[in-house]
Amino acid sequence: MPTRFSLACFFLSCLALLASSHLGASQQGYVWTTDHLHVGVRWQPFGLKKCDEYDANRPLLNEHSSYAQFWVSWRAAEPTEKNVDYKNHLSGYLRAIDHAINLCVKRGVHVELVTWHCPPWASESGQGGGHRPKAGEYARFATRLAKHFKGRVGAYQLYHEVNLQGMINGADIDFVMDEIFTQGGRAIRKVYDAQPKRSVLVSTSGTSPCEACGPLKGLKGKGAVAVSDYYDRLIANKEVMNVVDALNQNVSDHFNGYGMMDGLIIPNVWTQYDLARGKLDAANYRSKKILSSESWIVWDGSGNNTDVNGDGKKDERDAFDKTVTIFGKMLERGLNTVNMPWCDNSSSWSMGLVKRVDYNGRVKKLQPGWVIPSNDGGPDVITRKLSLRGSSDETFQPVEVDESGRRFTEKNYLNPGDSNHLHYYVWRWYSQLAGGSDEVIRHALSGEDGNDVTVLGPAYTGNEQYKLSSYNRTKKTFIVLLYSGGASGSSYAKVTIPSTIQKGKYYNNEFSTKDFRGEGFEDGQKYQARIVTKDISRDNGQDLNRREELTKPATVANGQLTVNVGNLRKFTRIEFIQTQ
Repeated sequence: MPTRFSLACFFLSCLALLASSHLGASQQGYVWTTDHLHVGVRWQPFGLKKCDEYDANRPLLNEHSSYAQFWVSWRAAEPTEKNVDYKNHLSGYLRAIDHAINLCVKRGVHVELVTWHCPPWASESGQGGGHRPKAGEYARFATRLAKHFKGRVGAYQLYHEVNLQGMINGADIDFVMDEIFTQGGRAIRKVYDAQPKRSVLVSTSGTSPCEACGPLKGLKGKGAVAVSDYYDRLIANKEVMNVVDALNQNVSDHFNGYGMMDGLIIPNVWTQYDLARGKLDAANYRSKKILSSESWIVWDGSGNNTDVNGDGKKDERDAFDKTVTIFGKMLERGLNTVNMPWCDNSSSWSMGLVKRVDYNGRVKKLQPGWVIPSNDGGPDVITRKLSLRGSSDETFQPVEVDESGRRFTEKNYLNPGDSNHLHYYVWRWYSQLAGGSDEVIRHALSGEDGNDVTVLGPAYTGNEQYKLSSYNRTKKTFIVLLYSGGASGSSYAKVTIPSTIQKGKYYNNEFSTKDFRGEGFEDGQKYQARIVTKDISRDNGQDLNRREELTKPATVANGQLTVNVGNLRKFTRIEFIQTQ
């Protein structure tokens, strides 16, 4: 929502770091296309050098994420006109993001930027934040940003939630399409097309179907009705569609996809995907994709959470269950980017995958009652939402946020000593599709004729079932993830996927930037399957009933890879490995 990150953004603007040298594009490893699959995090760094470096080394980013998304508030990045000179007057806020991006690139983690808000000096009204920029100013900002991050950033989202008036007061849909999407997108492409030429993904604003929020001027209706009209207007605009690679949608909204929507046109986040996908198909835009602008799942008992499991509580178990559903339904439909907020304290809402830890011991020194030992032997866990006020790791002051910042304390944690929240373990399971820093592309799509993930057998059962597949080009292996809500370990399932990348309806086809078709295992080659099937505890995230198996070598036949999984549990990972 429009004000969700404002406190963090303004806090970052007062922090400064020593400038880090730019890292070469070669360290990113491969060119990011819309056929690539990414599971990652949204990172709003504190701007404390050692803190950010510690965070970059946590498994969340260093091992499991394939991309990181940074929200760049234009207002905080360029608070005065002086700050448009990045060489001599780079703002502290942008310096912090710059440093964090370098940490990502160094680890082979791809980067996406989301731009939003406007500084007072660039605003027509003279007001900063969600206000209409002067004509041409956004394109000039996009140019500066693209020049600064070219070679390190592979994707840009043009603003956020501009289907809502509160995000860009004074503007209408025509202004957004022309000034933001068309001119802003062209500005980025012009920079990346200049020598040395670099590939870049450009996408439209994230889209919220919030019924209680005022729609952008020029759109019909409100909420989901206005969103439907918004998609229609974008798709009918040839200039916009020529500039962008994809449309964007929120992967969660109020109540994490279950509420604040109209209940008919868009009753949840996955039907918003279906709505947009159907409109693109009807207009013959199979080449255009739908990406994730933001995805978040609240883990505490705040008012914007929902008791989806019916146990009478709104807590981390609900976040666990919602992550299973939302990620499964979105990824199975074909969404190729999905992310979650990294850590607590980056927003006024309680959404982080992991808990803030006392990385250098300073919080314990100043406020010993605010930390508890971590059960993994690492730094102490901070038990409440804090601001770290100050310009350095050695001098910051920990300050508990006031009640308006939706504060939480240790009592809100399901497992206080665990440095991760419960839904982290579900996110980590899904993240296996993307392979960390490995190059991974979308493989078979569930239900697609001739390019399906087929699962047969009595074990694959329950109210929720998800089939996901990817191809790891770095390791030359196929990954299949199965979720079977009713699996109990008492029966089997037979799993089959194509042995090579097929021509897909939406992925790996004549519209692809790079042709991956035909890659994989040829008939007659030998392969094995490494199977891990397990449950994940809804109490502490630990593996339960885990069974691992490496099958005997089999021969690729009829362009298929097949394996029988005995004693199937709810969460199953299959890795097909070529042995000859």
